[in-house]
Amino acid sequence: MKVLFIINEVDYMEPLGLMLLSAVAKKAGHETALAILSSDDPLKRIREEKPGVIAYSATTGFHNIYMRLNDVIKAKYPGVFTMMGGPHPTFYPECIRTGSLDAICVGEGETAFPELLSRLEKGDSPDGIPNILTREGHPDKLELAPLVQDLDSLPLPDRDIVYSRSGTANFPLKSFMASRGCPFNCSYCFNHAFGRLYAGKGRIMRRRSVENVLEEIQQVKSAYPLQCVKFYDDNLVLKADEWLEEFAREYPRRIGLPFHCLLRPDVADENIIKLLKSAGCFSVSMSIESGSERIRRELLNRPVGDEEIRRAFRLCSEYGISTFSNSILALPGTSWPDDEATLDMNIECGVSFAEFPIYYPYPGTDLGERCRAQGLWNGGYDDLSISYMGRSPLNCFSEEEKNRQKNLSELGTLAVAMPFLRSFLVNRLTRLRPNPIFFLAYYLAKAYLVTRRVYPIRMGPSFFLRTIRKSLRIEAAKRS
Repeated sequence: MKVLFIINEVDYMEPLGLMLLSAVAKKAGHETALAILSSDDPLKRIREEKPGVIAYSATTGFHNIYMRLNDVIKAKYPGVFTMMGGPHPTFYPECIRTGSLDAICVGEGETAFPELLSRLEKGDSPDGIPNILTREGHPDKLELAPLVQDLDSLPLPDRDIVYSRSGTANFPLKSFMASRGCPFNCSYCFNHAFGRLYAGKGRIMRRRSVENVLEEIQQVKSAYPLQCVKFYDDNLVLKADEWLEEFAREYPRRIGLPFHCLLRPDVADENIIKLLKSAGCFSVSMSIESGSERIRRELLNRPVGDEEIRRAFRLCSEYGISTFSNSILALPGTSWPDDEATLDMNIECGVSFAEFPIYYPYPGTDLGERCRAQGLWNGGYDDLSISYMGRSPLNCFSEEEKNRQKNLSELGTLAVAMPFLRSFLVNRLTRLRPNPIFFLAYYLAKAYLVTRRVYPIRMGPSFFLRTIRKSLRIEAAKRS
């Protein structure tokens, strides 16, 4: 059976889930191919590859692109089996009722996907496969397979399927994951919903061995340009344990490249920071989310104290590790002074690079469901933007407030990088109508700061300009 994966765009963070599904499909004896909508004609790719299955992976917002495309594909190729996985169908399985998809995959698909392909190849029904929901099934009766506990047993991601059809192969930053799962229950995030979904199905927190992780990085390093490693785990480490100690010994000896990882500020003690620095950590991402401890605790279910945040960023500064912070603007029940306090917390912590996405009420999340129950959001999931810097969809804000939030989302990065501009940017420019100049200023600042303070990669002028143009095209497409 041949599978054609379809993805909207390949930016410079590889689609690791897609690459892993391609690897498990190939391991089971199937063929895989890829169509990238920004550069491929999907119907032409279907004629070229003649797939039996077309597969999409979607977050909420992006799902609209694939649903519309799937209607076109099913009208022209009704015999092709089409399916969607990813966060959107996982946490909103009702989407199987609203379009022309034949099936969705709920949760992790490494065991379900090859089983589905084998059944379809034999002409058997896919009904009854754990994690697979067809149009005839009901979400409440869906069974989930236990979580894969031994991550080392999975094949390494099939990077060639992406690298062979995009410029990502030559980009000097590449992404890896050393673990899966998150033990925290932030109300705006999918992780708590994932934990409920898989209750009784095995440990949520799972980790690859250091040897398995380093083997993958070594293979990539020997085959492709690589200057900096990005670990995409929700939390690379939670404590200074034997795994981190082994990693700190072996990574500099076998890889010897700077790396970036994600941490929680409330677990980033000095032992962890010291070991990460000795391993070669160049930067960490630690989200502040809100400048109000009350909002973090009561609204976001993120009980991280102000002093814990300050201490974590101070430790990183003392050990020479750059910091990247995300914070959320336009949270339900908050006001403009709360957003200003969030910006000021980033400035106070000396964050190296900061971003300020607008809050969106995603399906399955506690905060998203609360917004719907309280009538703060009357739209459907099809109405949500795919840009994190769009306008708030919540009706508790005036149009003027939404304009100002959007401006701060774009200008906040500049204010943190250049605090002396804070008053001018916040008190004057955020009051203007949103305009493309603010976004361009944000993106140019981001391009500079990311390659200097977050990912230390060296690119020639022509490659840098091509990267900027591609990134701007991707962002423009999100906003259209």
